[in-house]
Amino acid sequence: MDSLGQRHHRIGDSDVDRLEARTRAQRAIDYRSGGGSSFPELPTLIHDAHHMLGLAGTEATRGRLHLAVADVHNLTGWVYFDIGLPARAQAHFSQALALAGQSHDDDLVANVFYRLGRVCLHHGDPAQALEYFDFGQLAADRPGGELTASILSMNQAWAHAKTGAADPARLLMERATDQFGAADHRDPPDWARFFTETEMLAMTGAVHTTLAGEVDPRHTDRAIPALTEATDRYGRDMARSLTFGLLMLAENHLLSGDVDDGVDVGFRALASAESLTSTRVRDRMRPLRQRAEEHHAHSGARELAVRIDSFNAATTP
Repeated sequence: MDSLGQRHHRIGDSDVDRLEARTRAQRAIDYRSGGGSSFPELPTLIHDAHHMLGLAGTEATRGRLHLAVADVHNLTGWVYFDIGLPARAQAHFSQALALAGQSHDDDLVANVFYRLGRVCLHHGDPAQALEYFDFGQLAADRPGGELTASILSMNQAWAHAKTGAADPARLLMERATDQFGAADHRDPPDWARFFTETEMLAMTGAVHTTLAGEVDPRHTDRAIPALTEATDRYGRDMARSLTFGLLMLAENHLLSGDVDDGVDVGFRALASAESLTSTRVRDRMRPLRQRAEEHHAHSGARELAVRIDSFNAATTP
């Protein structure tokens, strides 16, 4: 297929449709195989998208185009985040915010703030993450913004959990559940389509996993059922999310003393990770390795720690 916008000097809705389809395809690859698998196609996608910005078109079509190009940068930022380049991720998110603002699309603005917050959360700065999530909530506070608001509330809960603040985390999870229930799920925008009931379960498990480690190990009683159900539901089209869920589930089993189950699930997580090119997956193996090391007397836990080390050595650039 010809590059978008290269064939003529005027764009139409069909050109924007094709740009959106290409972005959607790369997002699916990212979910399924990790950012490293999607990354090679993104420079061409960005080049074509920006070429289109210089072409003439109707006001309505150009409005759609600005939004589509904003989402190209939104996806590219997420991919850079996943492959371990947070500064480049933030640069693309900044471009996404500018373009989404020109399009007056509050939902995409809120989604970009969510993703900026996740970069901070992953890299150990929950306070900065909460600032971004708060900005996102301001953008999502409108009729029809319930799904995006629920994404932000669950992530605010996770950020509070990382600071050991159990009560705010619990209240925000309850708010997220209400927002998710009030949302219209019939045709969500592509950037929010991932946030399904399965993802809600996984995020609930993530918050309780963090609280189990930071506040009270009894939170494993809530984390394990949520993560078990989520990992049973995920398909290979969401292989990275499945792997994250299995890593946390194994961690909870080990923390609760179910070492055999923790080892078994940990090996499942490693098997799931083999098809992924994702620095985040490698990073998020660290807590599981630490839990395995705490059970050094258990031969399976020792083997799990060794296998994690081998995996990380093999996948480190």
